[in-house]
Amino acid sequence: MKRDLPVVHPPLAVEGLVADLWPHYDLAPPSRGELIQPGGFTDHYLISTPEGDYVLRVYRQGWRTADDVAYELAVLAHLEGCGVPVCAPIIRRDGAYHCAIPASGGPRLAALFLCARGQKPDATDREVIRACGRVMAMIHRHTDDFTCEYRRFHLDLEHLLDQPRETILPYLVHRPPDAAFVEVVASELHAGLAAQVERLDWGYCHGDFHGGNARVNADGTLRVFDFDCGGLGWRAYDLSVCRLYCGDDARWEVFCRGYQEVRSLPEATRAAVLWFVVARQIWRMALFAEHWPLMSGGSPVDDGFLDQHLGILRERMSRYLPELAVG
Repeated sequence: MKRDLPVVHPPLAVEGLVADLWPHYDLAPPSRGELIQPGGFTDHYLISTPEGDYVLRVYRQGWRTADDVAYELAVLAHLEGCGVPVCAPIIRRDGAYHCAIPASGGPRLAALFLCARGQKPDATDREVIRACGRVMAMIHRHTDDFTCEYRRFHLDLEHLLDQPRETILPYLVHRPPDAAFVEVVASELHAGLAAQVERLDWGYCHGDFHGGNARVNADGTLRVFDFDCGGLGWRAYDLSVCRLYCGDDARWEVFCRGYQEVRSLPEATRAAVLWFVVARQIWRMALFAEHWPLMSGGSPVDDGFLDQHLGILRERMSRYLPELAVG
């Protein structure tokens, strides 16, 4: 998980981006552009044209390799071709889906996508949750046989637990009990999941499927975007993100019914989801800790940050995996 990233890496000016990039697309001239979502990993710009709106994503230098990005965009193009409602990348005149932009600190990778219009899905609306289940199943179903010439990281136990544990521990040197807690939890999760994975479905995962990464139109159509955390992994992990988004047990059951309208959901997968819910918090805590200075404008990881994320870890263990009695 360790990457060499700058502490401060400001977004690029939208005017220069549009002037440099737009001539490489067969699209109407843009009428307006604005930065809508600066982030620790990617910056997003809304570009409006008379024919419609697009989202330009600029990856932070060092965040993803060219192969990582090419793989992500190839998956999206494949899913669009299969009729899955995703925000597909826009192809350039040179036949590529992404390019590298010269910038201080090093080249920045960039890609243009269709813009998803509508509202964030309402997690209390059962029809919306059911639609989320169907779309997740469509993503899994239509990538079962997906192959790609590009290399991309895997969402395996090293990525989700081993590397994150090594990232977190240096931040807990002054808190020995919490360091020991994280060590034991990560080890127990690794052992518990290693005993299950041979029974689990492995394939492409969105990696971050929740309400913030989807929109619902007025006609109820759901469209999904932001596959930046995706890769080959256990589908139970992908579903763990949805389990957290659904919140209560009743909505989770609705989601599962929607999923099963498109694709089977074995009991072994459902059982493993709860383990991955807890594992995801280890991964998430490490991701945020490593990149927090960049995400927060330079603020260091402090005890408040650690208290918050360790509290979430303990809460998820208590709720979803009470049999893992640690600390």
